[in-house]
Amino acid sequence: MNAVAAAAGVSKGLLHYHFESKEHLLIEAQRATFRQIHERFTDRFEQGEAGMPTALGVLDNLWESLVSMRHWAPFMVETISLAAQQAPIRKAADSFYAESMNLLEDGIRSVFEQDMDRLAIPPERLAPLVRVCVHGFIVELAYARDEADLAKAEQAYRDFRTLFGASMLTPVREEEPR
Repeated sequence: MNAVAAAAGVSKGLLHYHFESKEHLLIEAQRATFRQIHERFTDRFEQGEAGMPTALGVLDNLWESLVSMRHWAPFMVETISLAAQQAPIRKAADSFYAESMNLLEDGIRSVFEQDMDRLAIPPERLAPLVRVCVHGFIVELAYARDEADLAKAEQAYRDFRTLFGASMLTPVREEEPR
C-alpha cells in the first residue's frame, strides 16, 4: 500500500480510507479496467461495429490489459485464493464477479446481436467460460518468470483466440427442401 500511495501521490491513510485492504484495491483496479474496456467497445457497438472481428478485438484488448498488469498477476492469484477464505475479500470479489459477468454478457449480446441464432454457446454460459479462461491466463502470467514463459502464455492466448474465432458461430444452415 505504501508503494501505491507514493505512486499515486497520496497518503497511505487516504488510500486506506477508500480501500479496506490491498486485495480490495486490486479488485477495484480490475473493476475499473473491465469498465473501461466495456465502455470502449460499447461505443464501437453503438457505431454499428459487431460480429466476430469486433469480438476478437475485445478479447485482444482484454489480453493486452492482462499483460500490462502481469506484474500484479501473482497478487491476483493470491487474491482469488484469499477470497475463498476471507469474508471481506469474498464480498468485494463477489461484487466484482457479478459486475464483470454482467458486462461480459452485455458485451457478448451486443457484439453478436445479429448472430444470436448462430452463437454456439448462449451469452449466459459463454460469459463464465471467458472468465474461467481469463483466470487461467492470469495464472499463466503469474507463473511466467522469463521471456520464454511469457511467450508460452502469449501462444496459449493466441490458440484460445483461434479456437474462439473458429467455434463461436455455427455455419448458417440451408433450409431443407420440403
